Amino acid sequence: MKTMRAAQLTEQGNPLELVTLPVPSPGEEEILVKVKAAGICSSDLHYQEGRSQVTKLPITLGHEIAGEIVECGKQVRGLEPGDRVCIFYLVTCGKCPACSSGNDNYCSEAKMLGKNIDGGFAEYITVPARNAYPFPDSIPFTHAALLTDAVATPFHALSRAGVKTGESVLVIGIGGLGLHAVQIAKIMGAGKVIAMDLDPEKLSLASRVGATMTVNPGEKKAVEKVIELTGGGVNLAVELIGLPQTIRQAIDCTATGGRSVVVGICPEEIALNPYHDLLLKERTIMGSADQSRADFPVIIELADQKRLDMSHSVTRELPLDEINQGLDMLRKKDINLVRLVVTFP
Repeated sequence: MKTMRAAQLTEQGNPLELVTLPVPSPGEEEILVKVKAAGICSSDLHYQEGRSQVTKLPITLGHEIAGEIVECGKQVRGLEPGDRVCIFYLVTCGKCPACSSGNDNYCSEAKMLGKNIDGGFAEYITVPARNAYPFPDSIPFTHAALLTDAVATPFHALSRAGVKTGESVLVIGIGGLGLHAVQIAKIMGAGKVIAMDLDPEKLSLASRVGATMTVNPGEKKAVEKVIELTGGGVNLAVELIGLPQTIRQAIDCTATGGRSVVVGICPEEIALNPYHDLLLKERTIMGSADQSRADFPVIIELADQKRLDMSHSVTRELPLDEINQGLDMLRKKDINLVRLVVTFP
């Protein structure tokens, strides 16, 4: 029996455990992937700390995954061993109207890799073939792994919000998602793109990838500054942090007729005055969850054409043995992190 190494969460609040497991076998419509890169996301830290719940223990974490196919099930068509693939992290029924239209994130049976079923902090993983998207040699495995969340999630949010040519866009939170959101907003035609973050280094990085203006809430009144820079507020605010105060800032920074799209996971309630916050100014507030399979061909093309600059996206690569050190780095925020990526030989 072939075995592999994996990093599993066995009890929330404890470090991940490095374990030896059997290499899984693919079903008839599945593929076996040798993992080459897996991003460490803030969600992984939340699962490890117990701030967000997983549905089984032990579980292999990791949902930003890219690798190479080593085996295909008997019913798999269009994919072959040796193909380089990145993985859409929601395993869905594949048959309902949502799945049939490419909107798998609406599927009532969706299960997330690394949360509901075993994920990518392992040497091998099996997934349905429909979850795999081939990508060219021009894209490194580390970048391809980040396409599956750090790029796909803000792309989906901005697509839902419908960025129009020349509009002003505010991006709140310049981390793994925000750095790419700035670029995607520009690619979609935004005129002004304002980056907001407390970290001057992250704001500097946002400027290097296309932000036309930056705002540091620690140095000035953020809402007043955004309204001043735009002459009344932005057309679209994208909230990527998930705090009541930043969601409130997103709403307050939008102009009359503006939109806010909330991506950050926030379990708390926020105060909202329907008349003053929504009706009087005809504002729209929407949510954006995960991404859809329909987003993947587009973001892979953007990365292949180098329209998306990912040269700043990977802060550091780590071996699987150092997964807990990576989570500690993310927890302590002692360096300016965009994304840490676990890599495999």
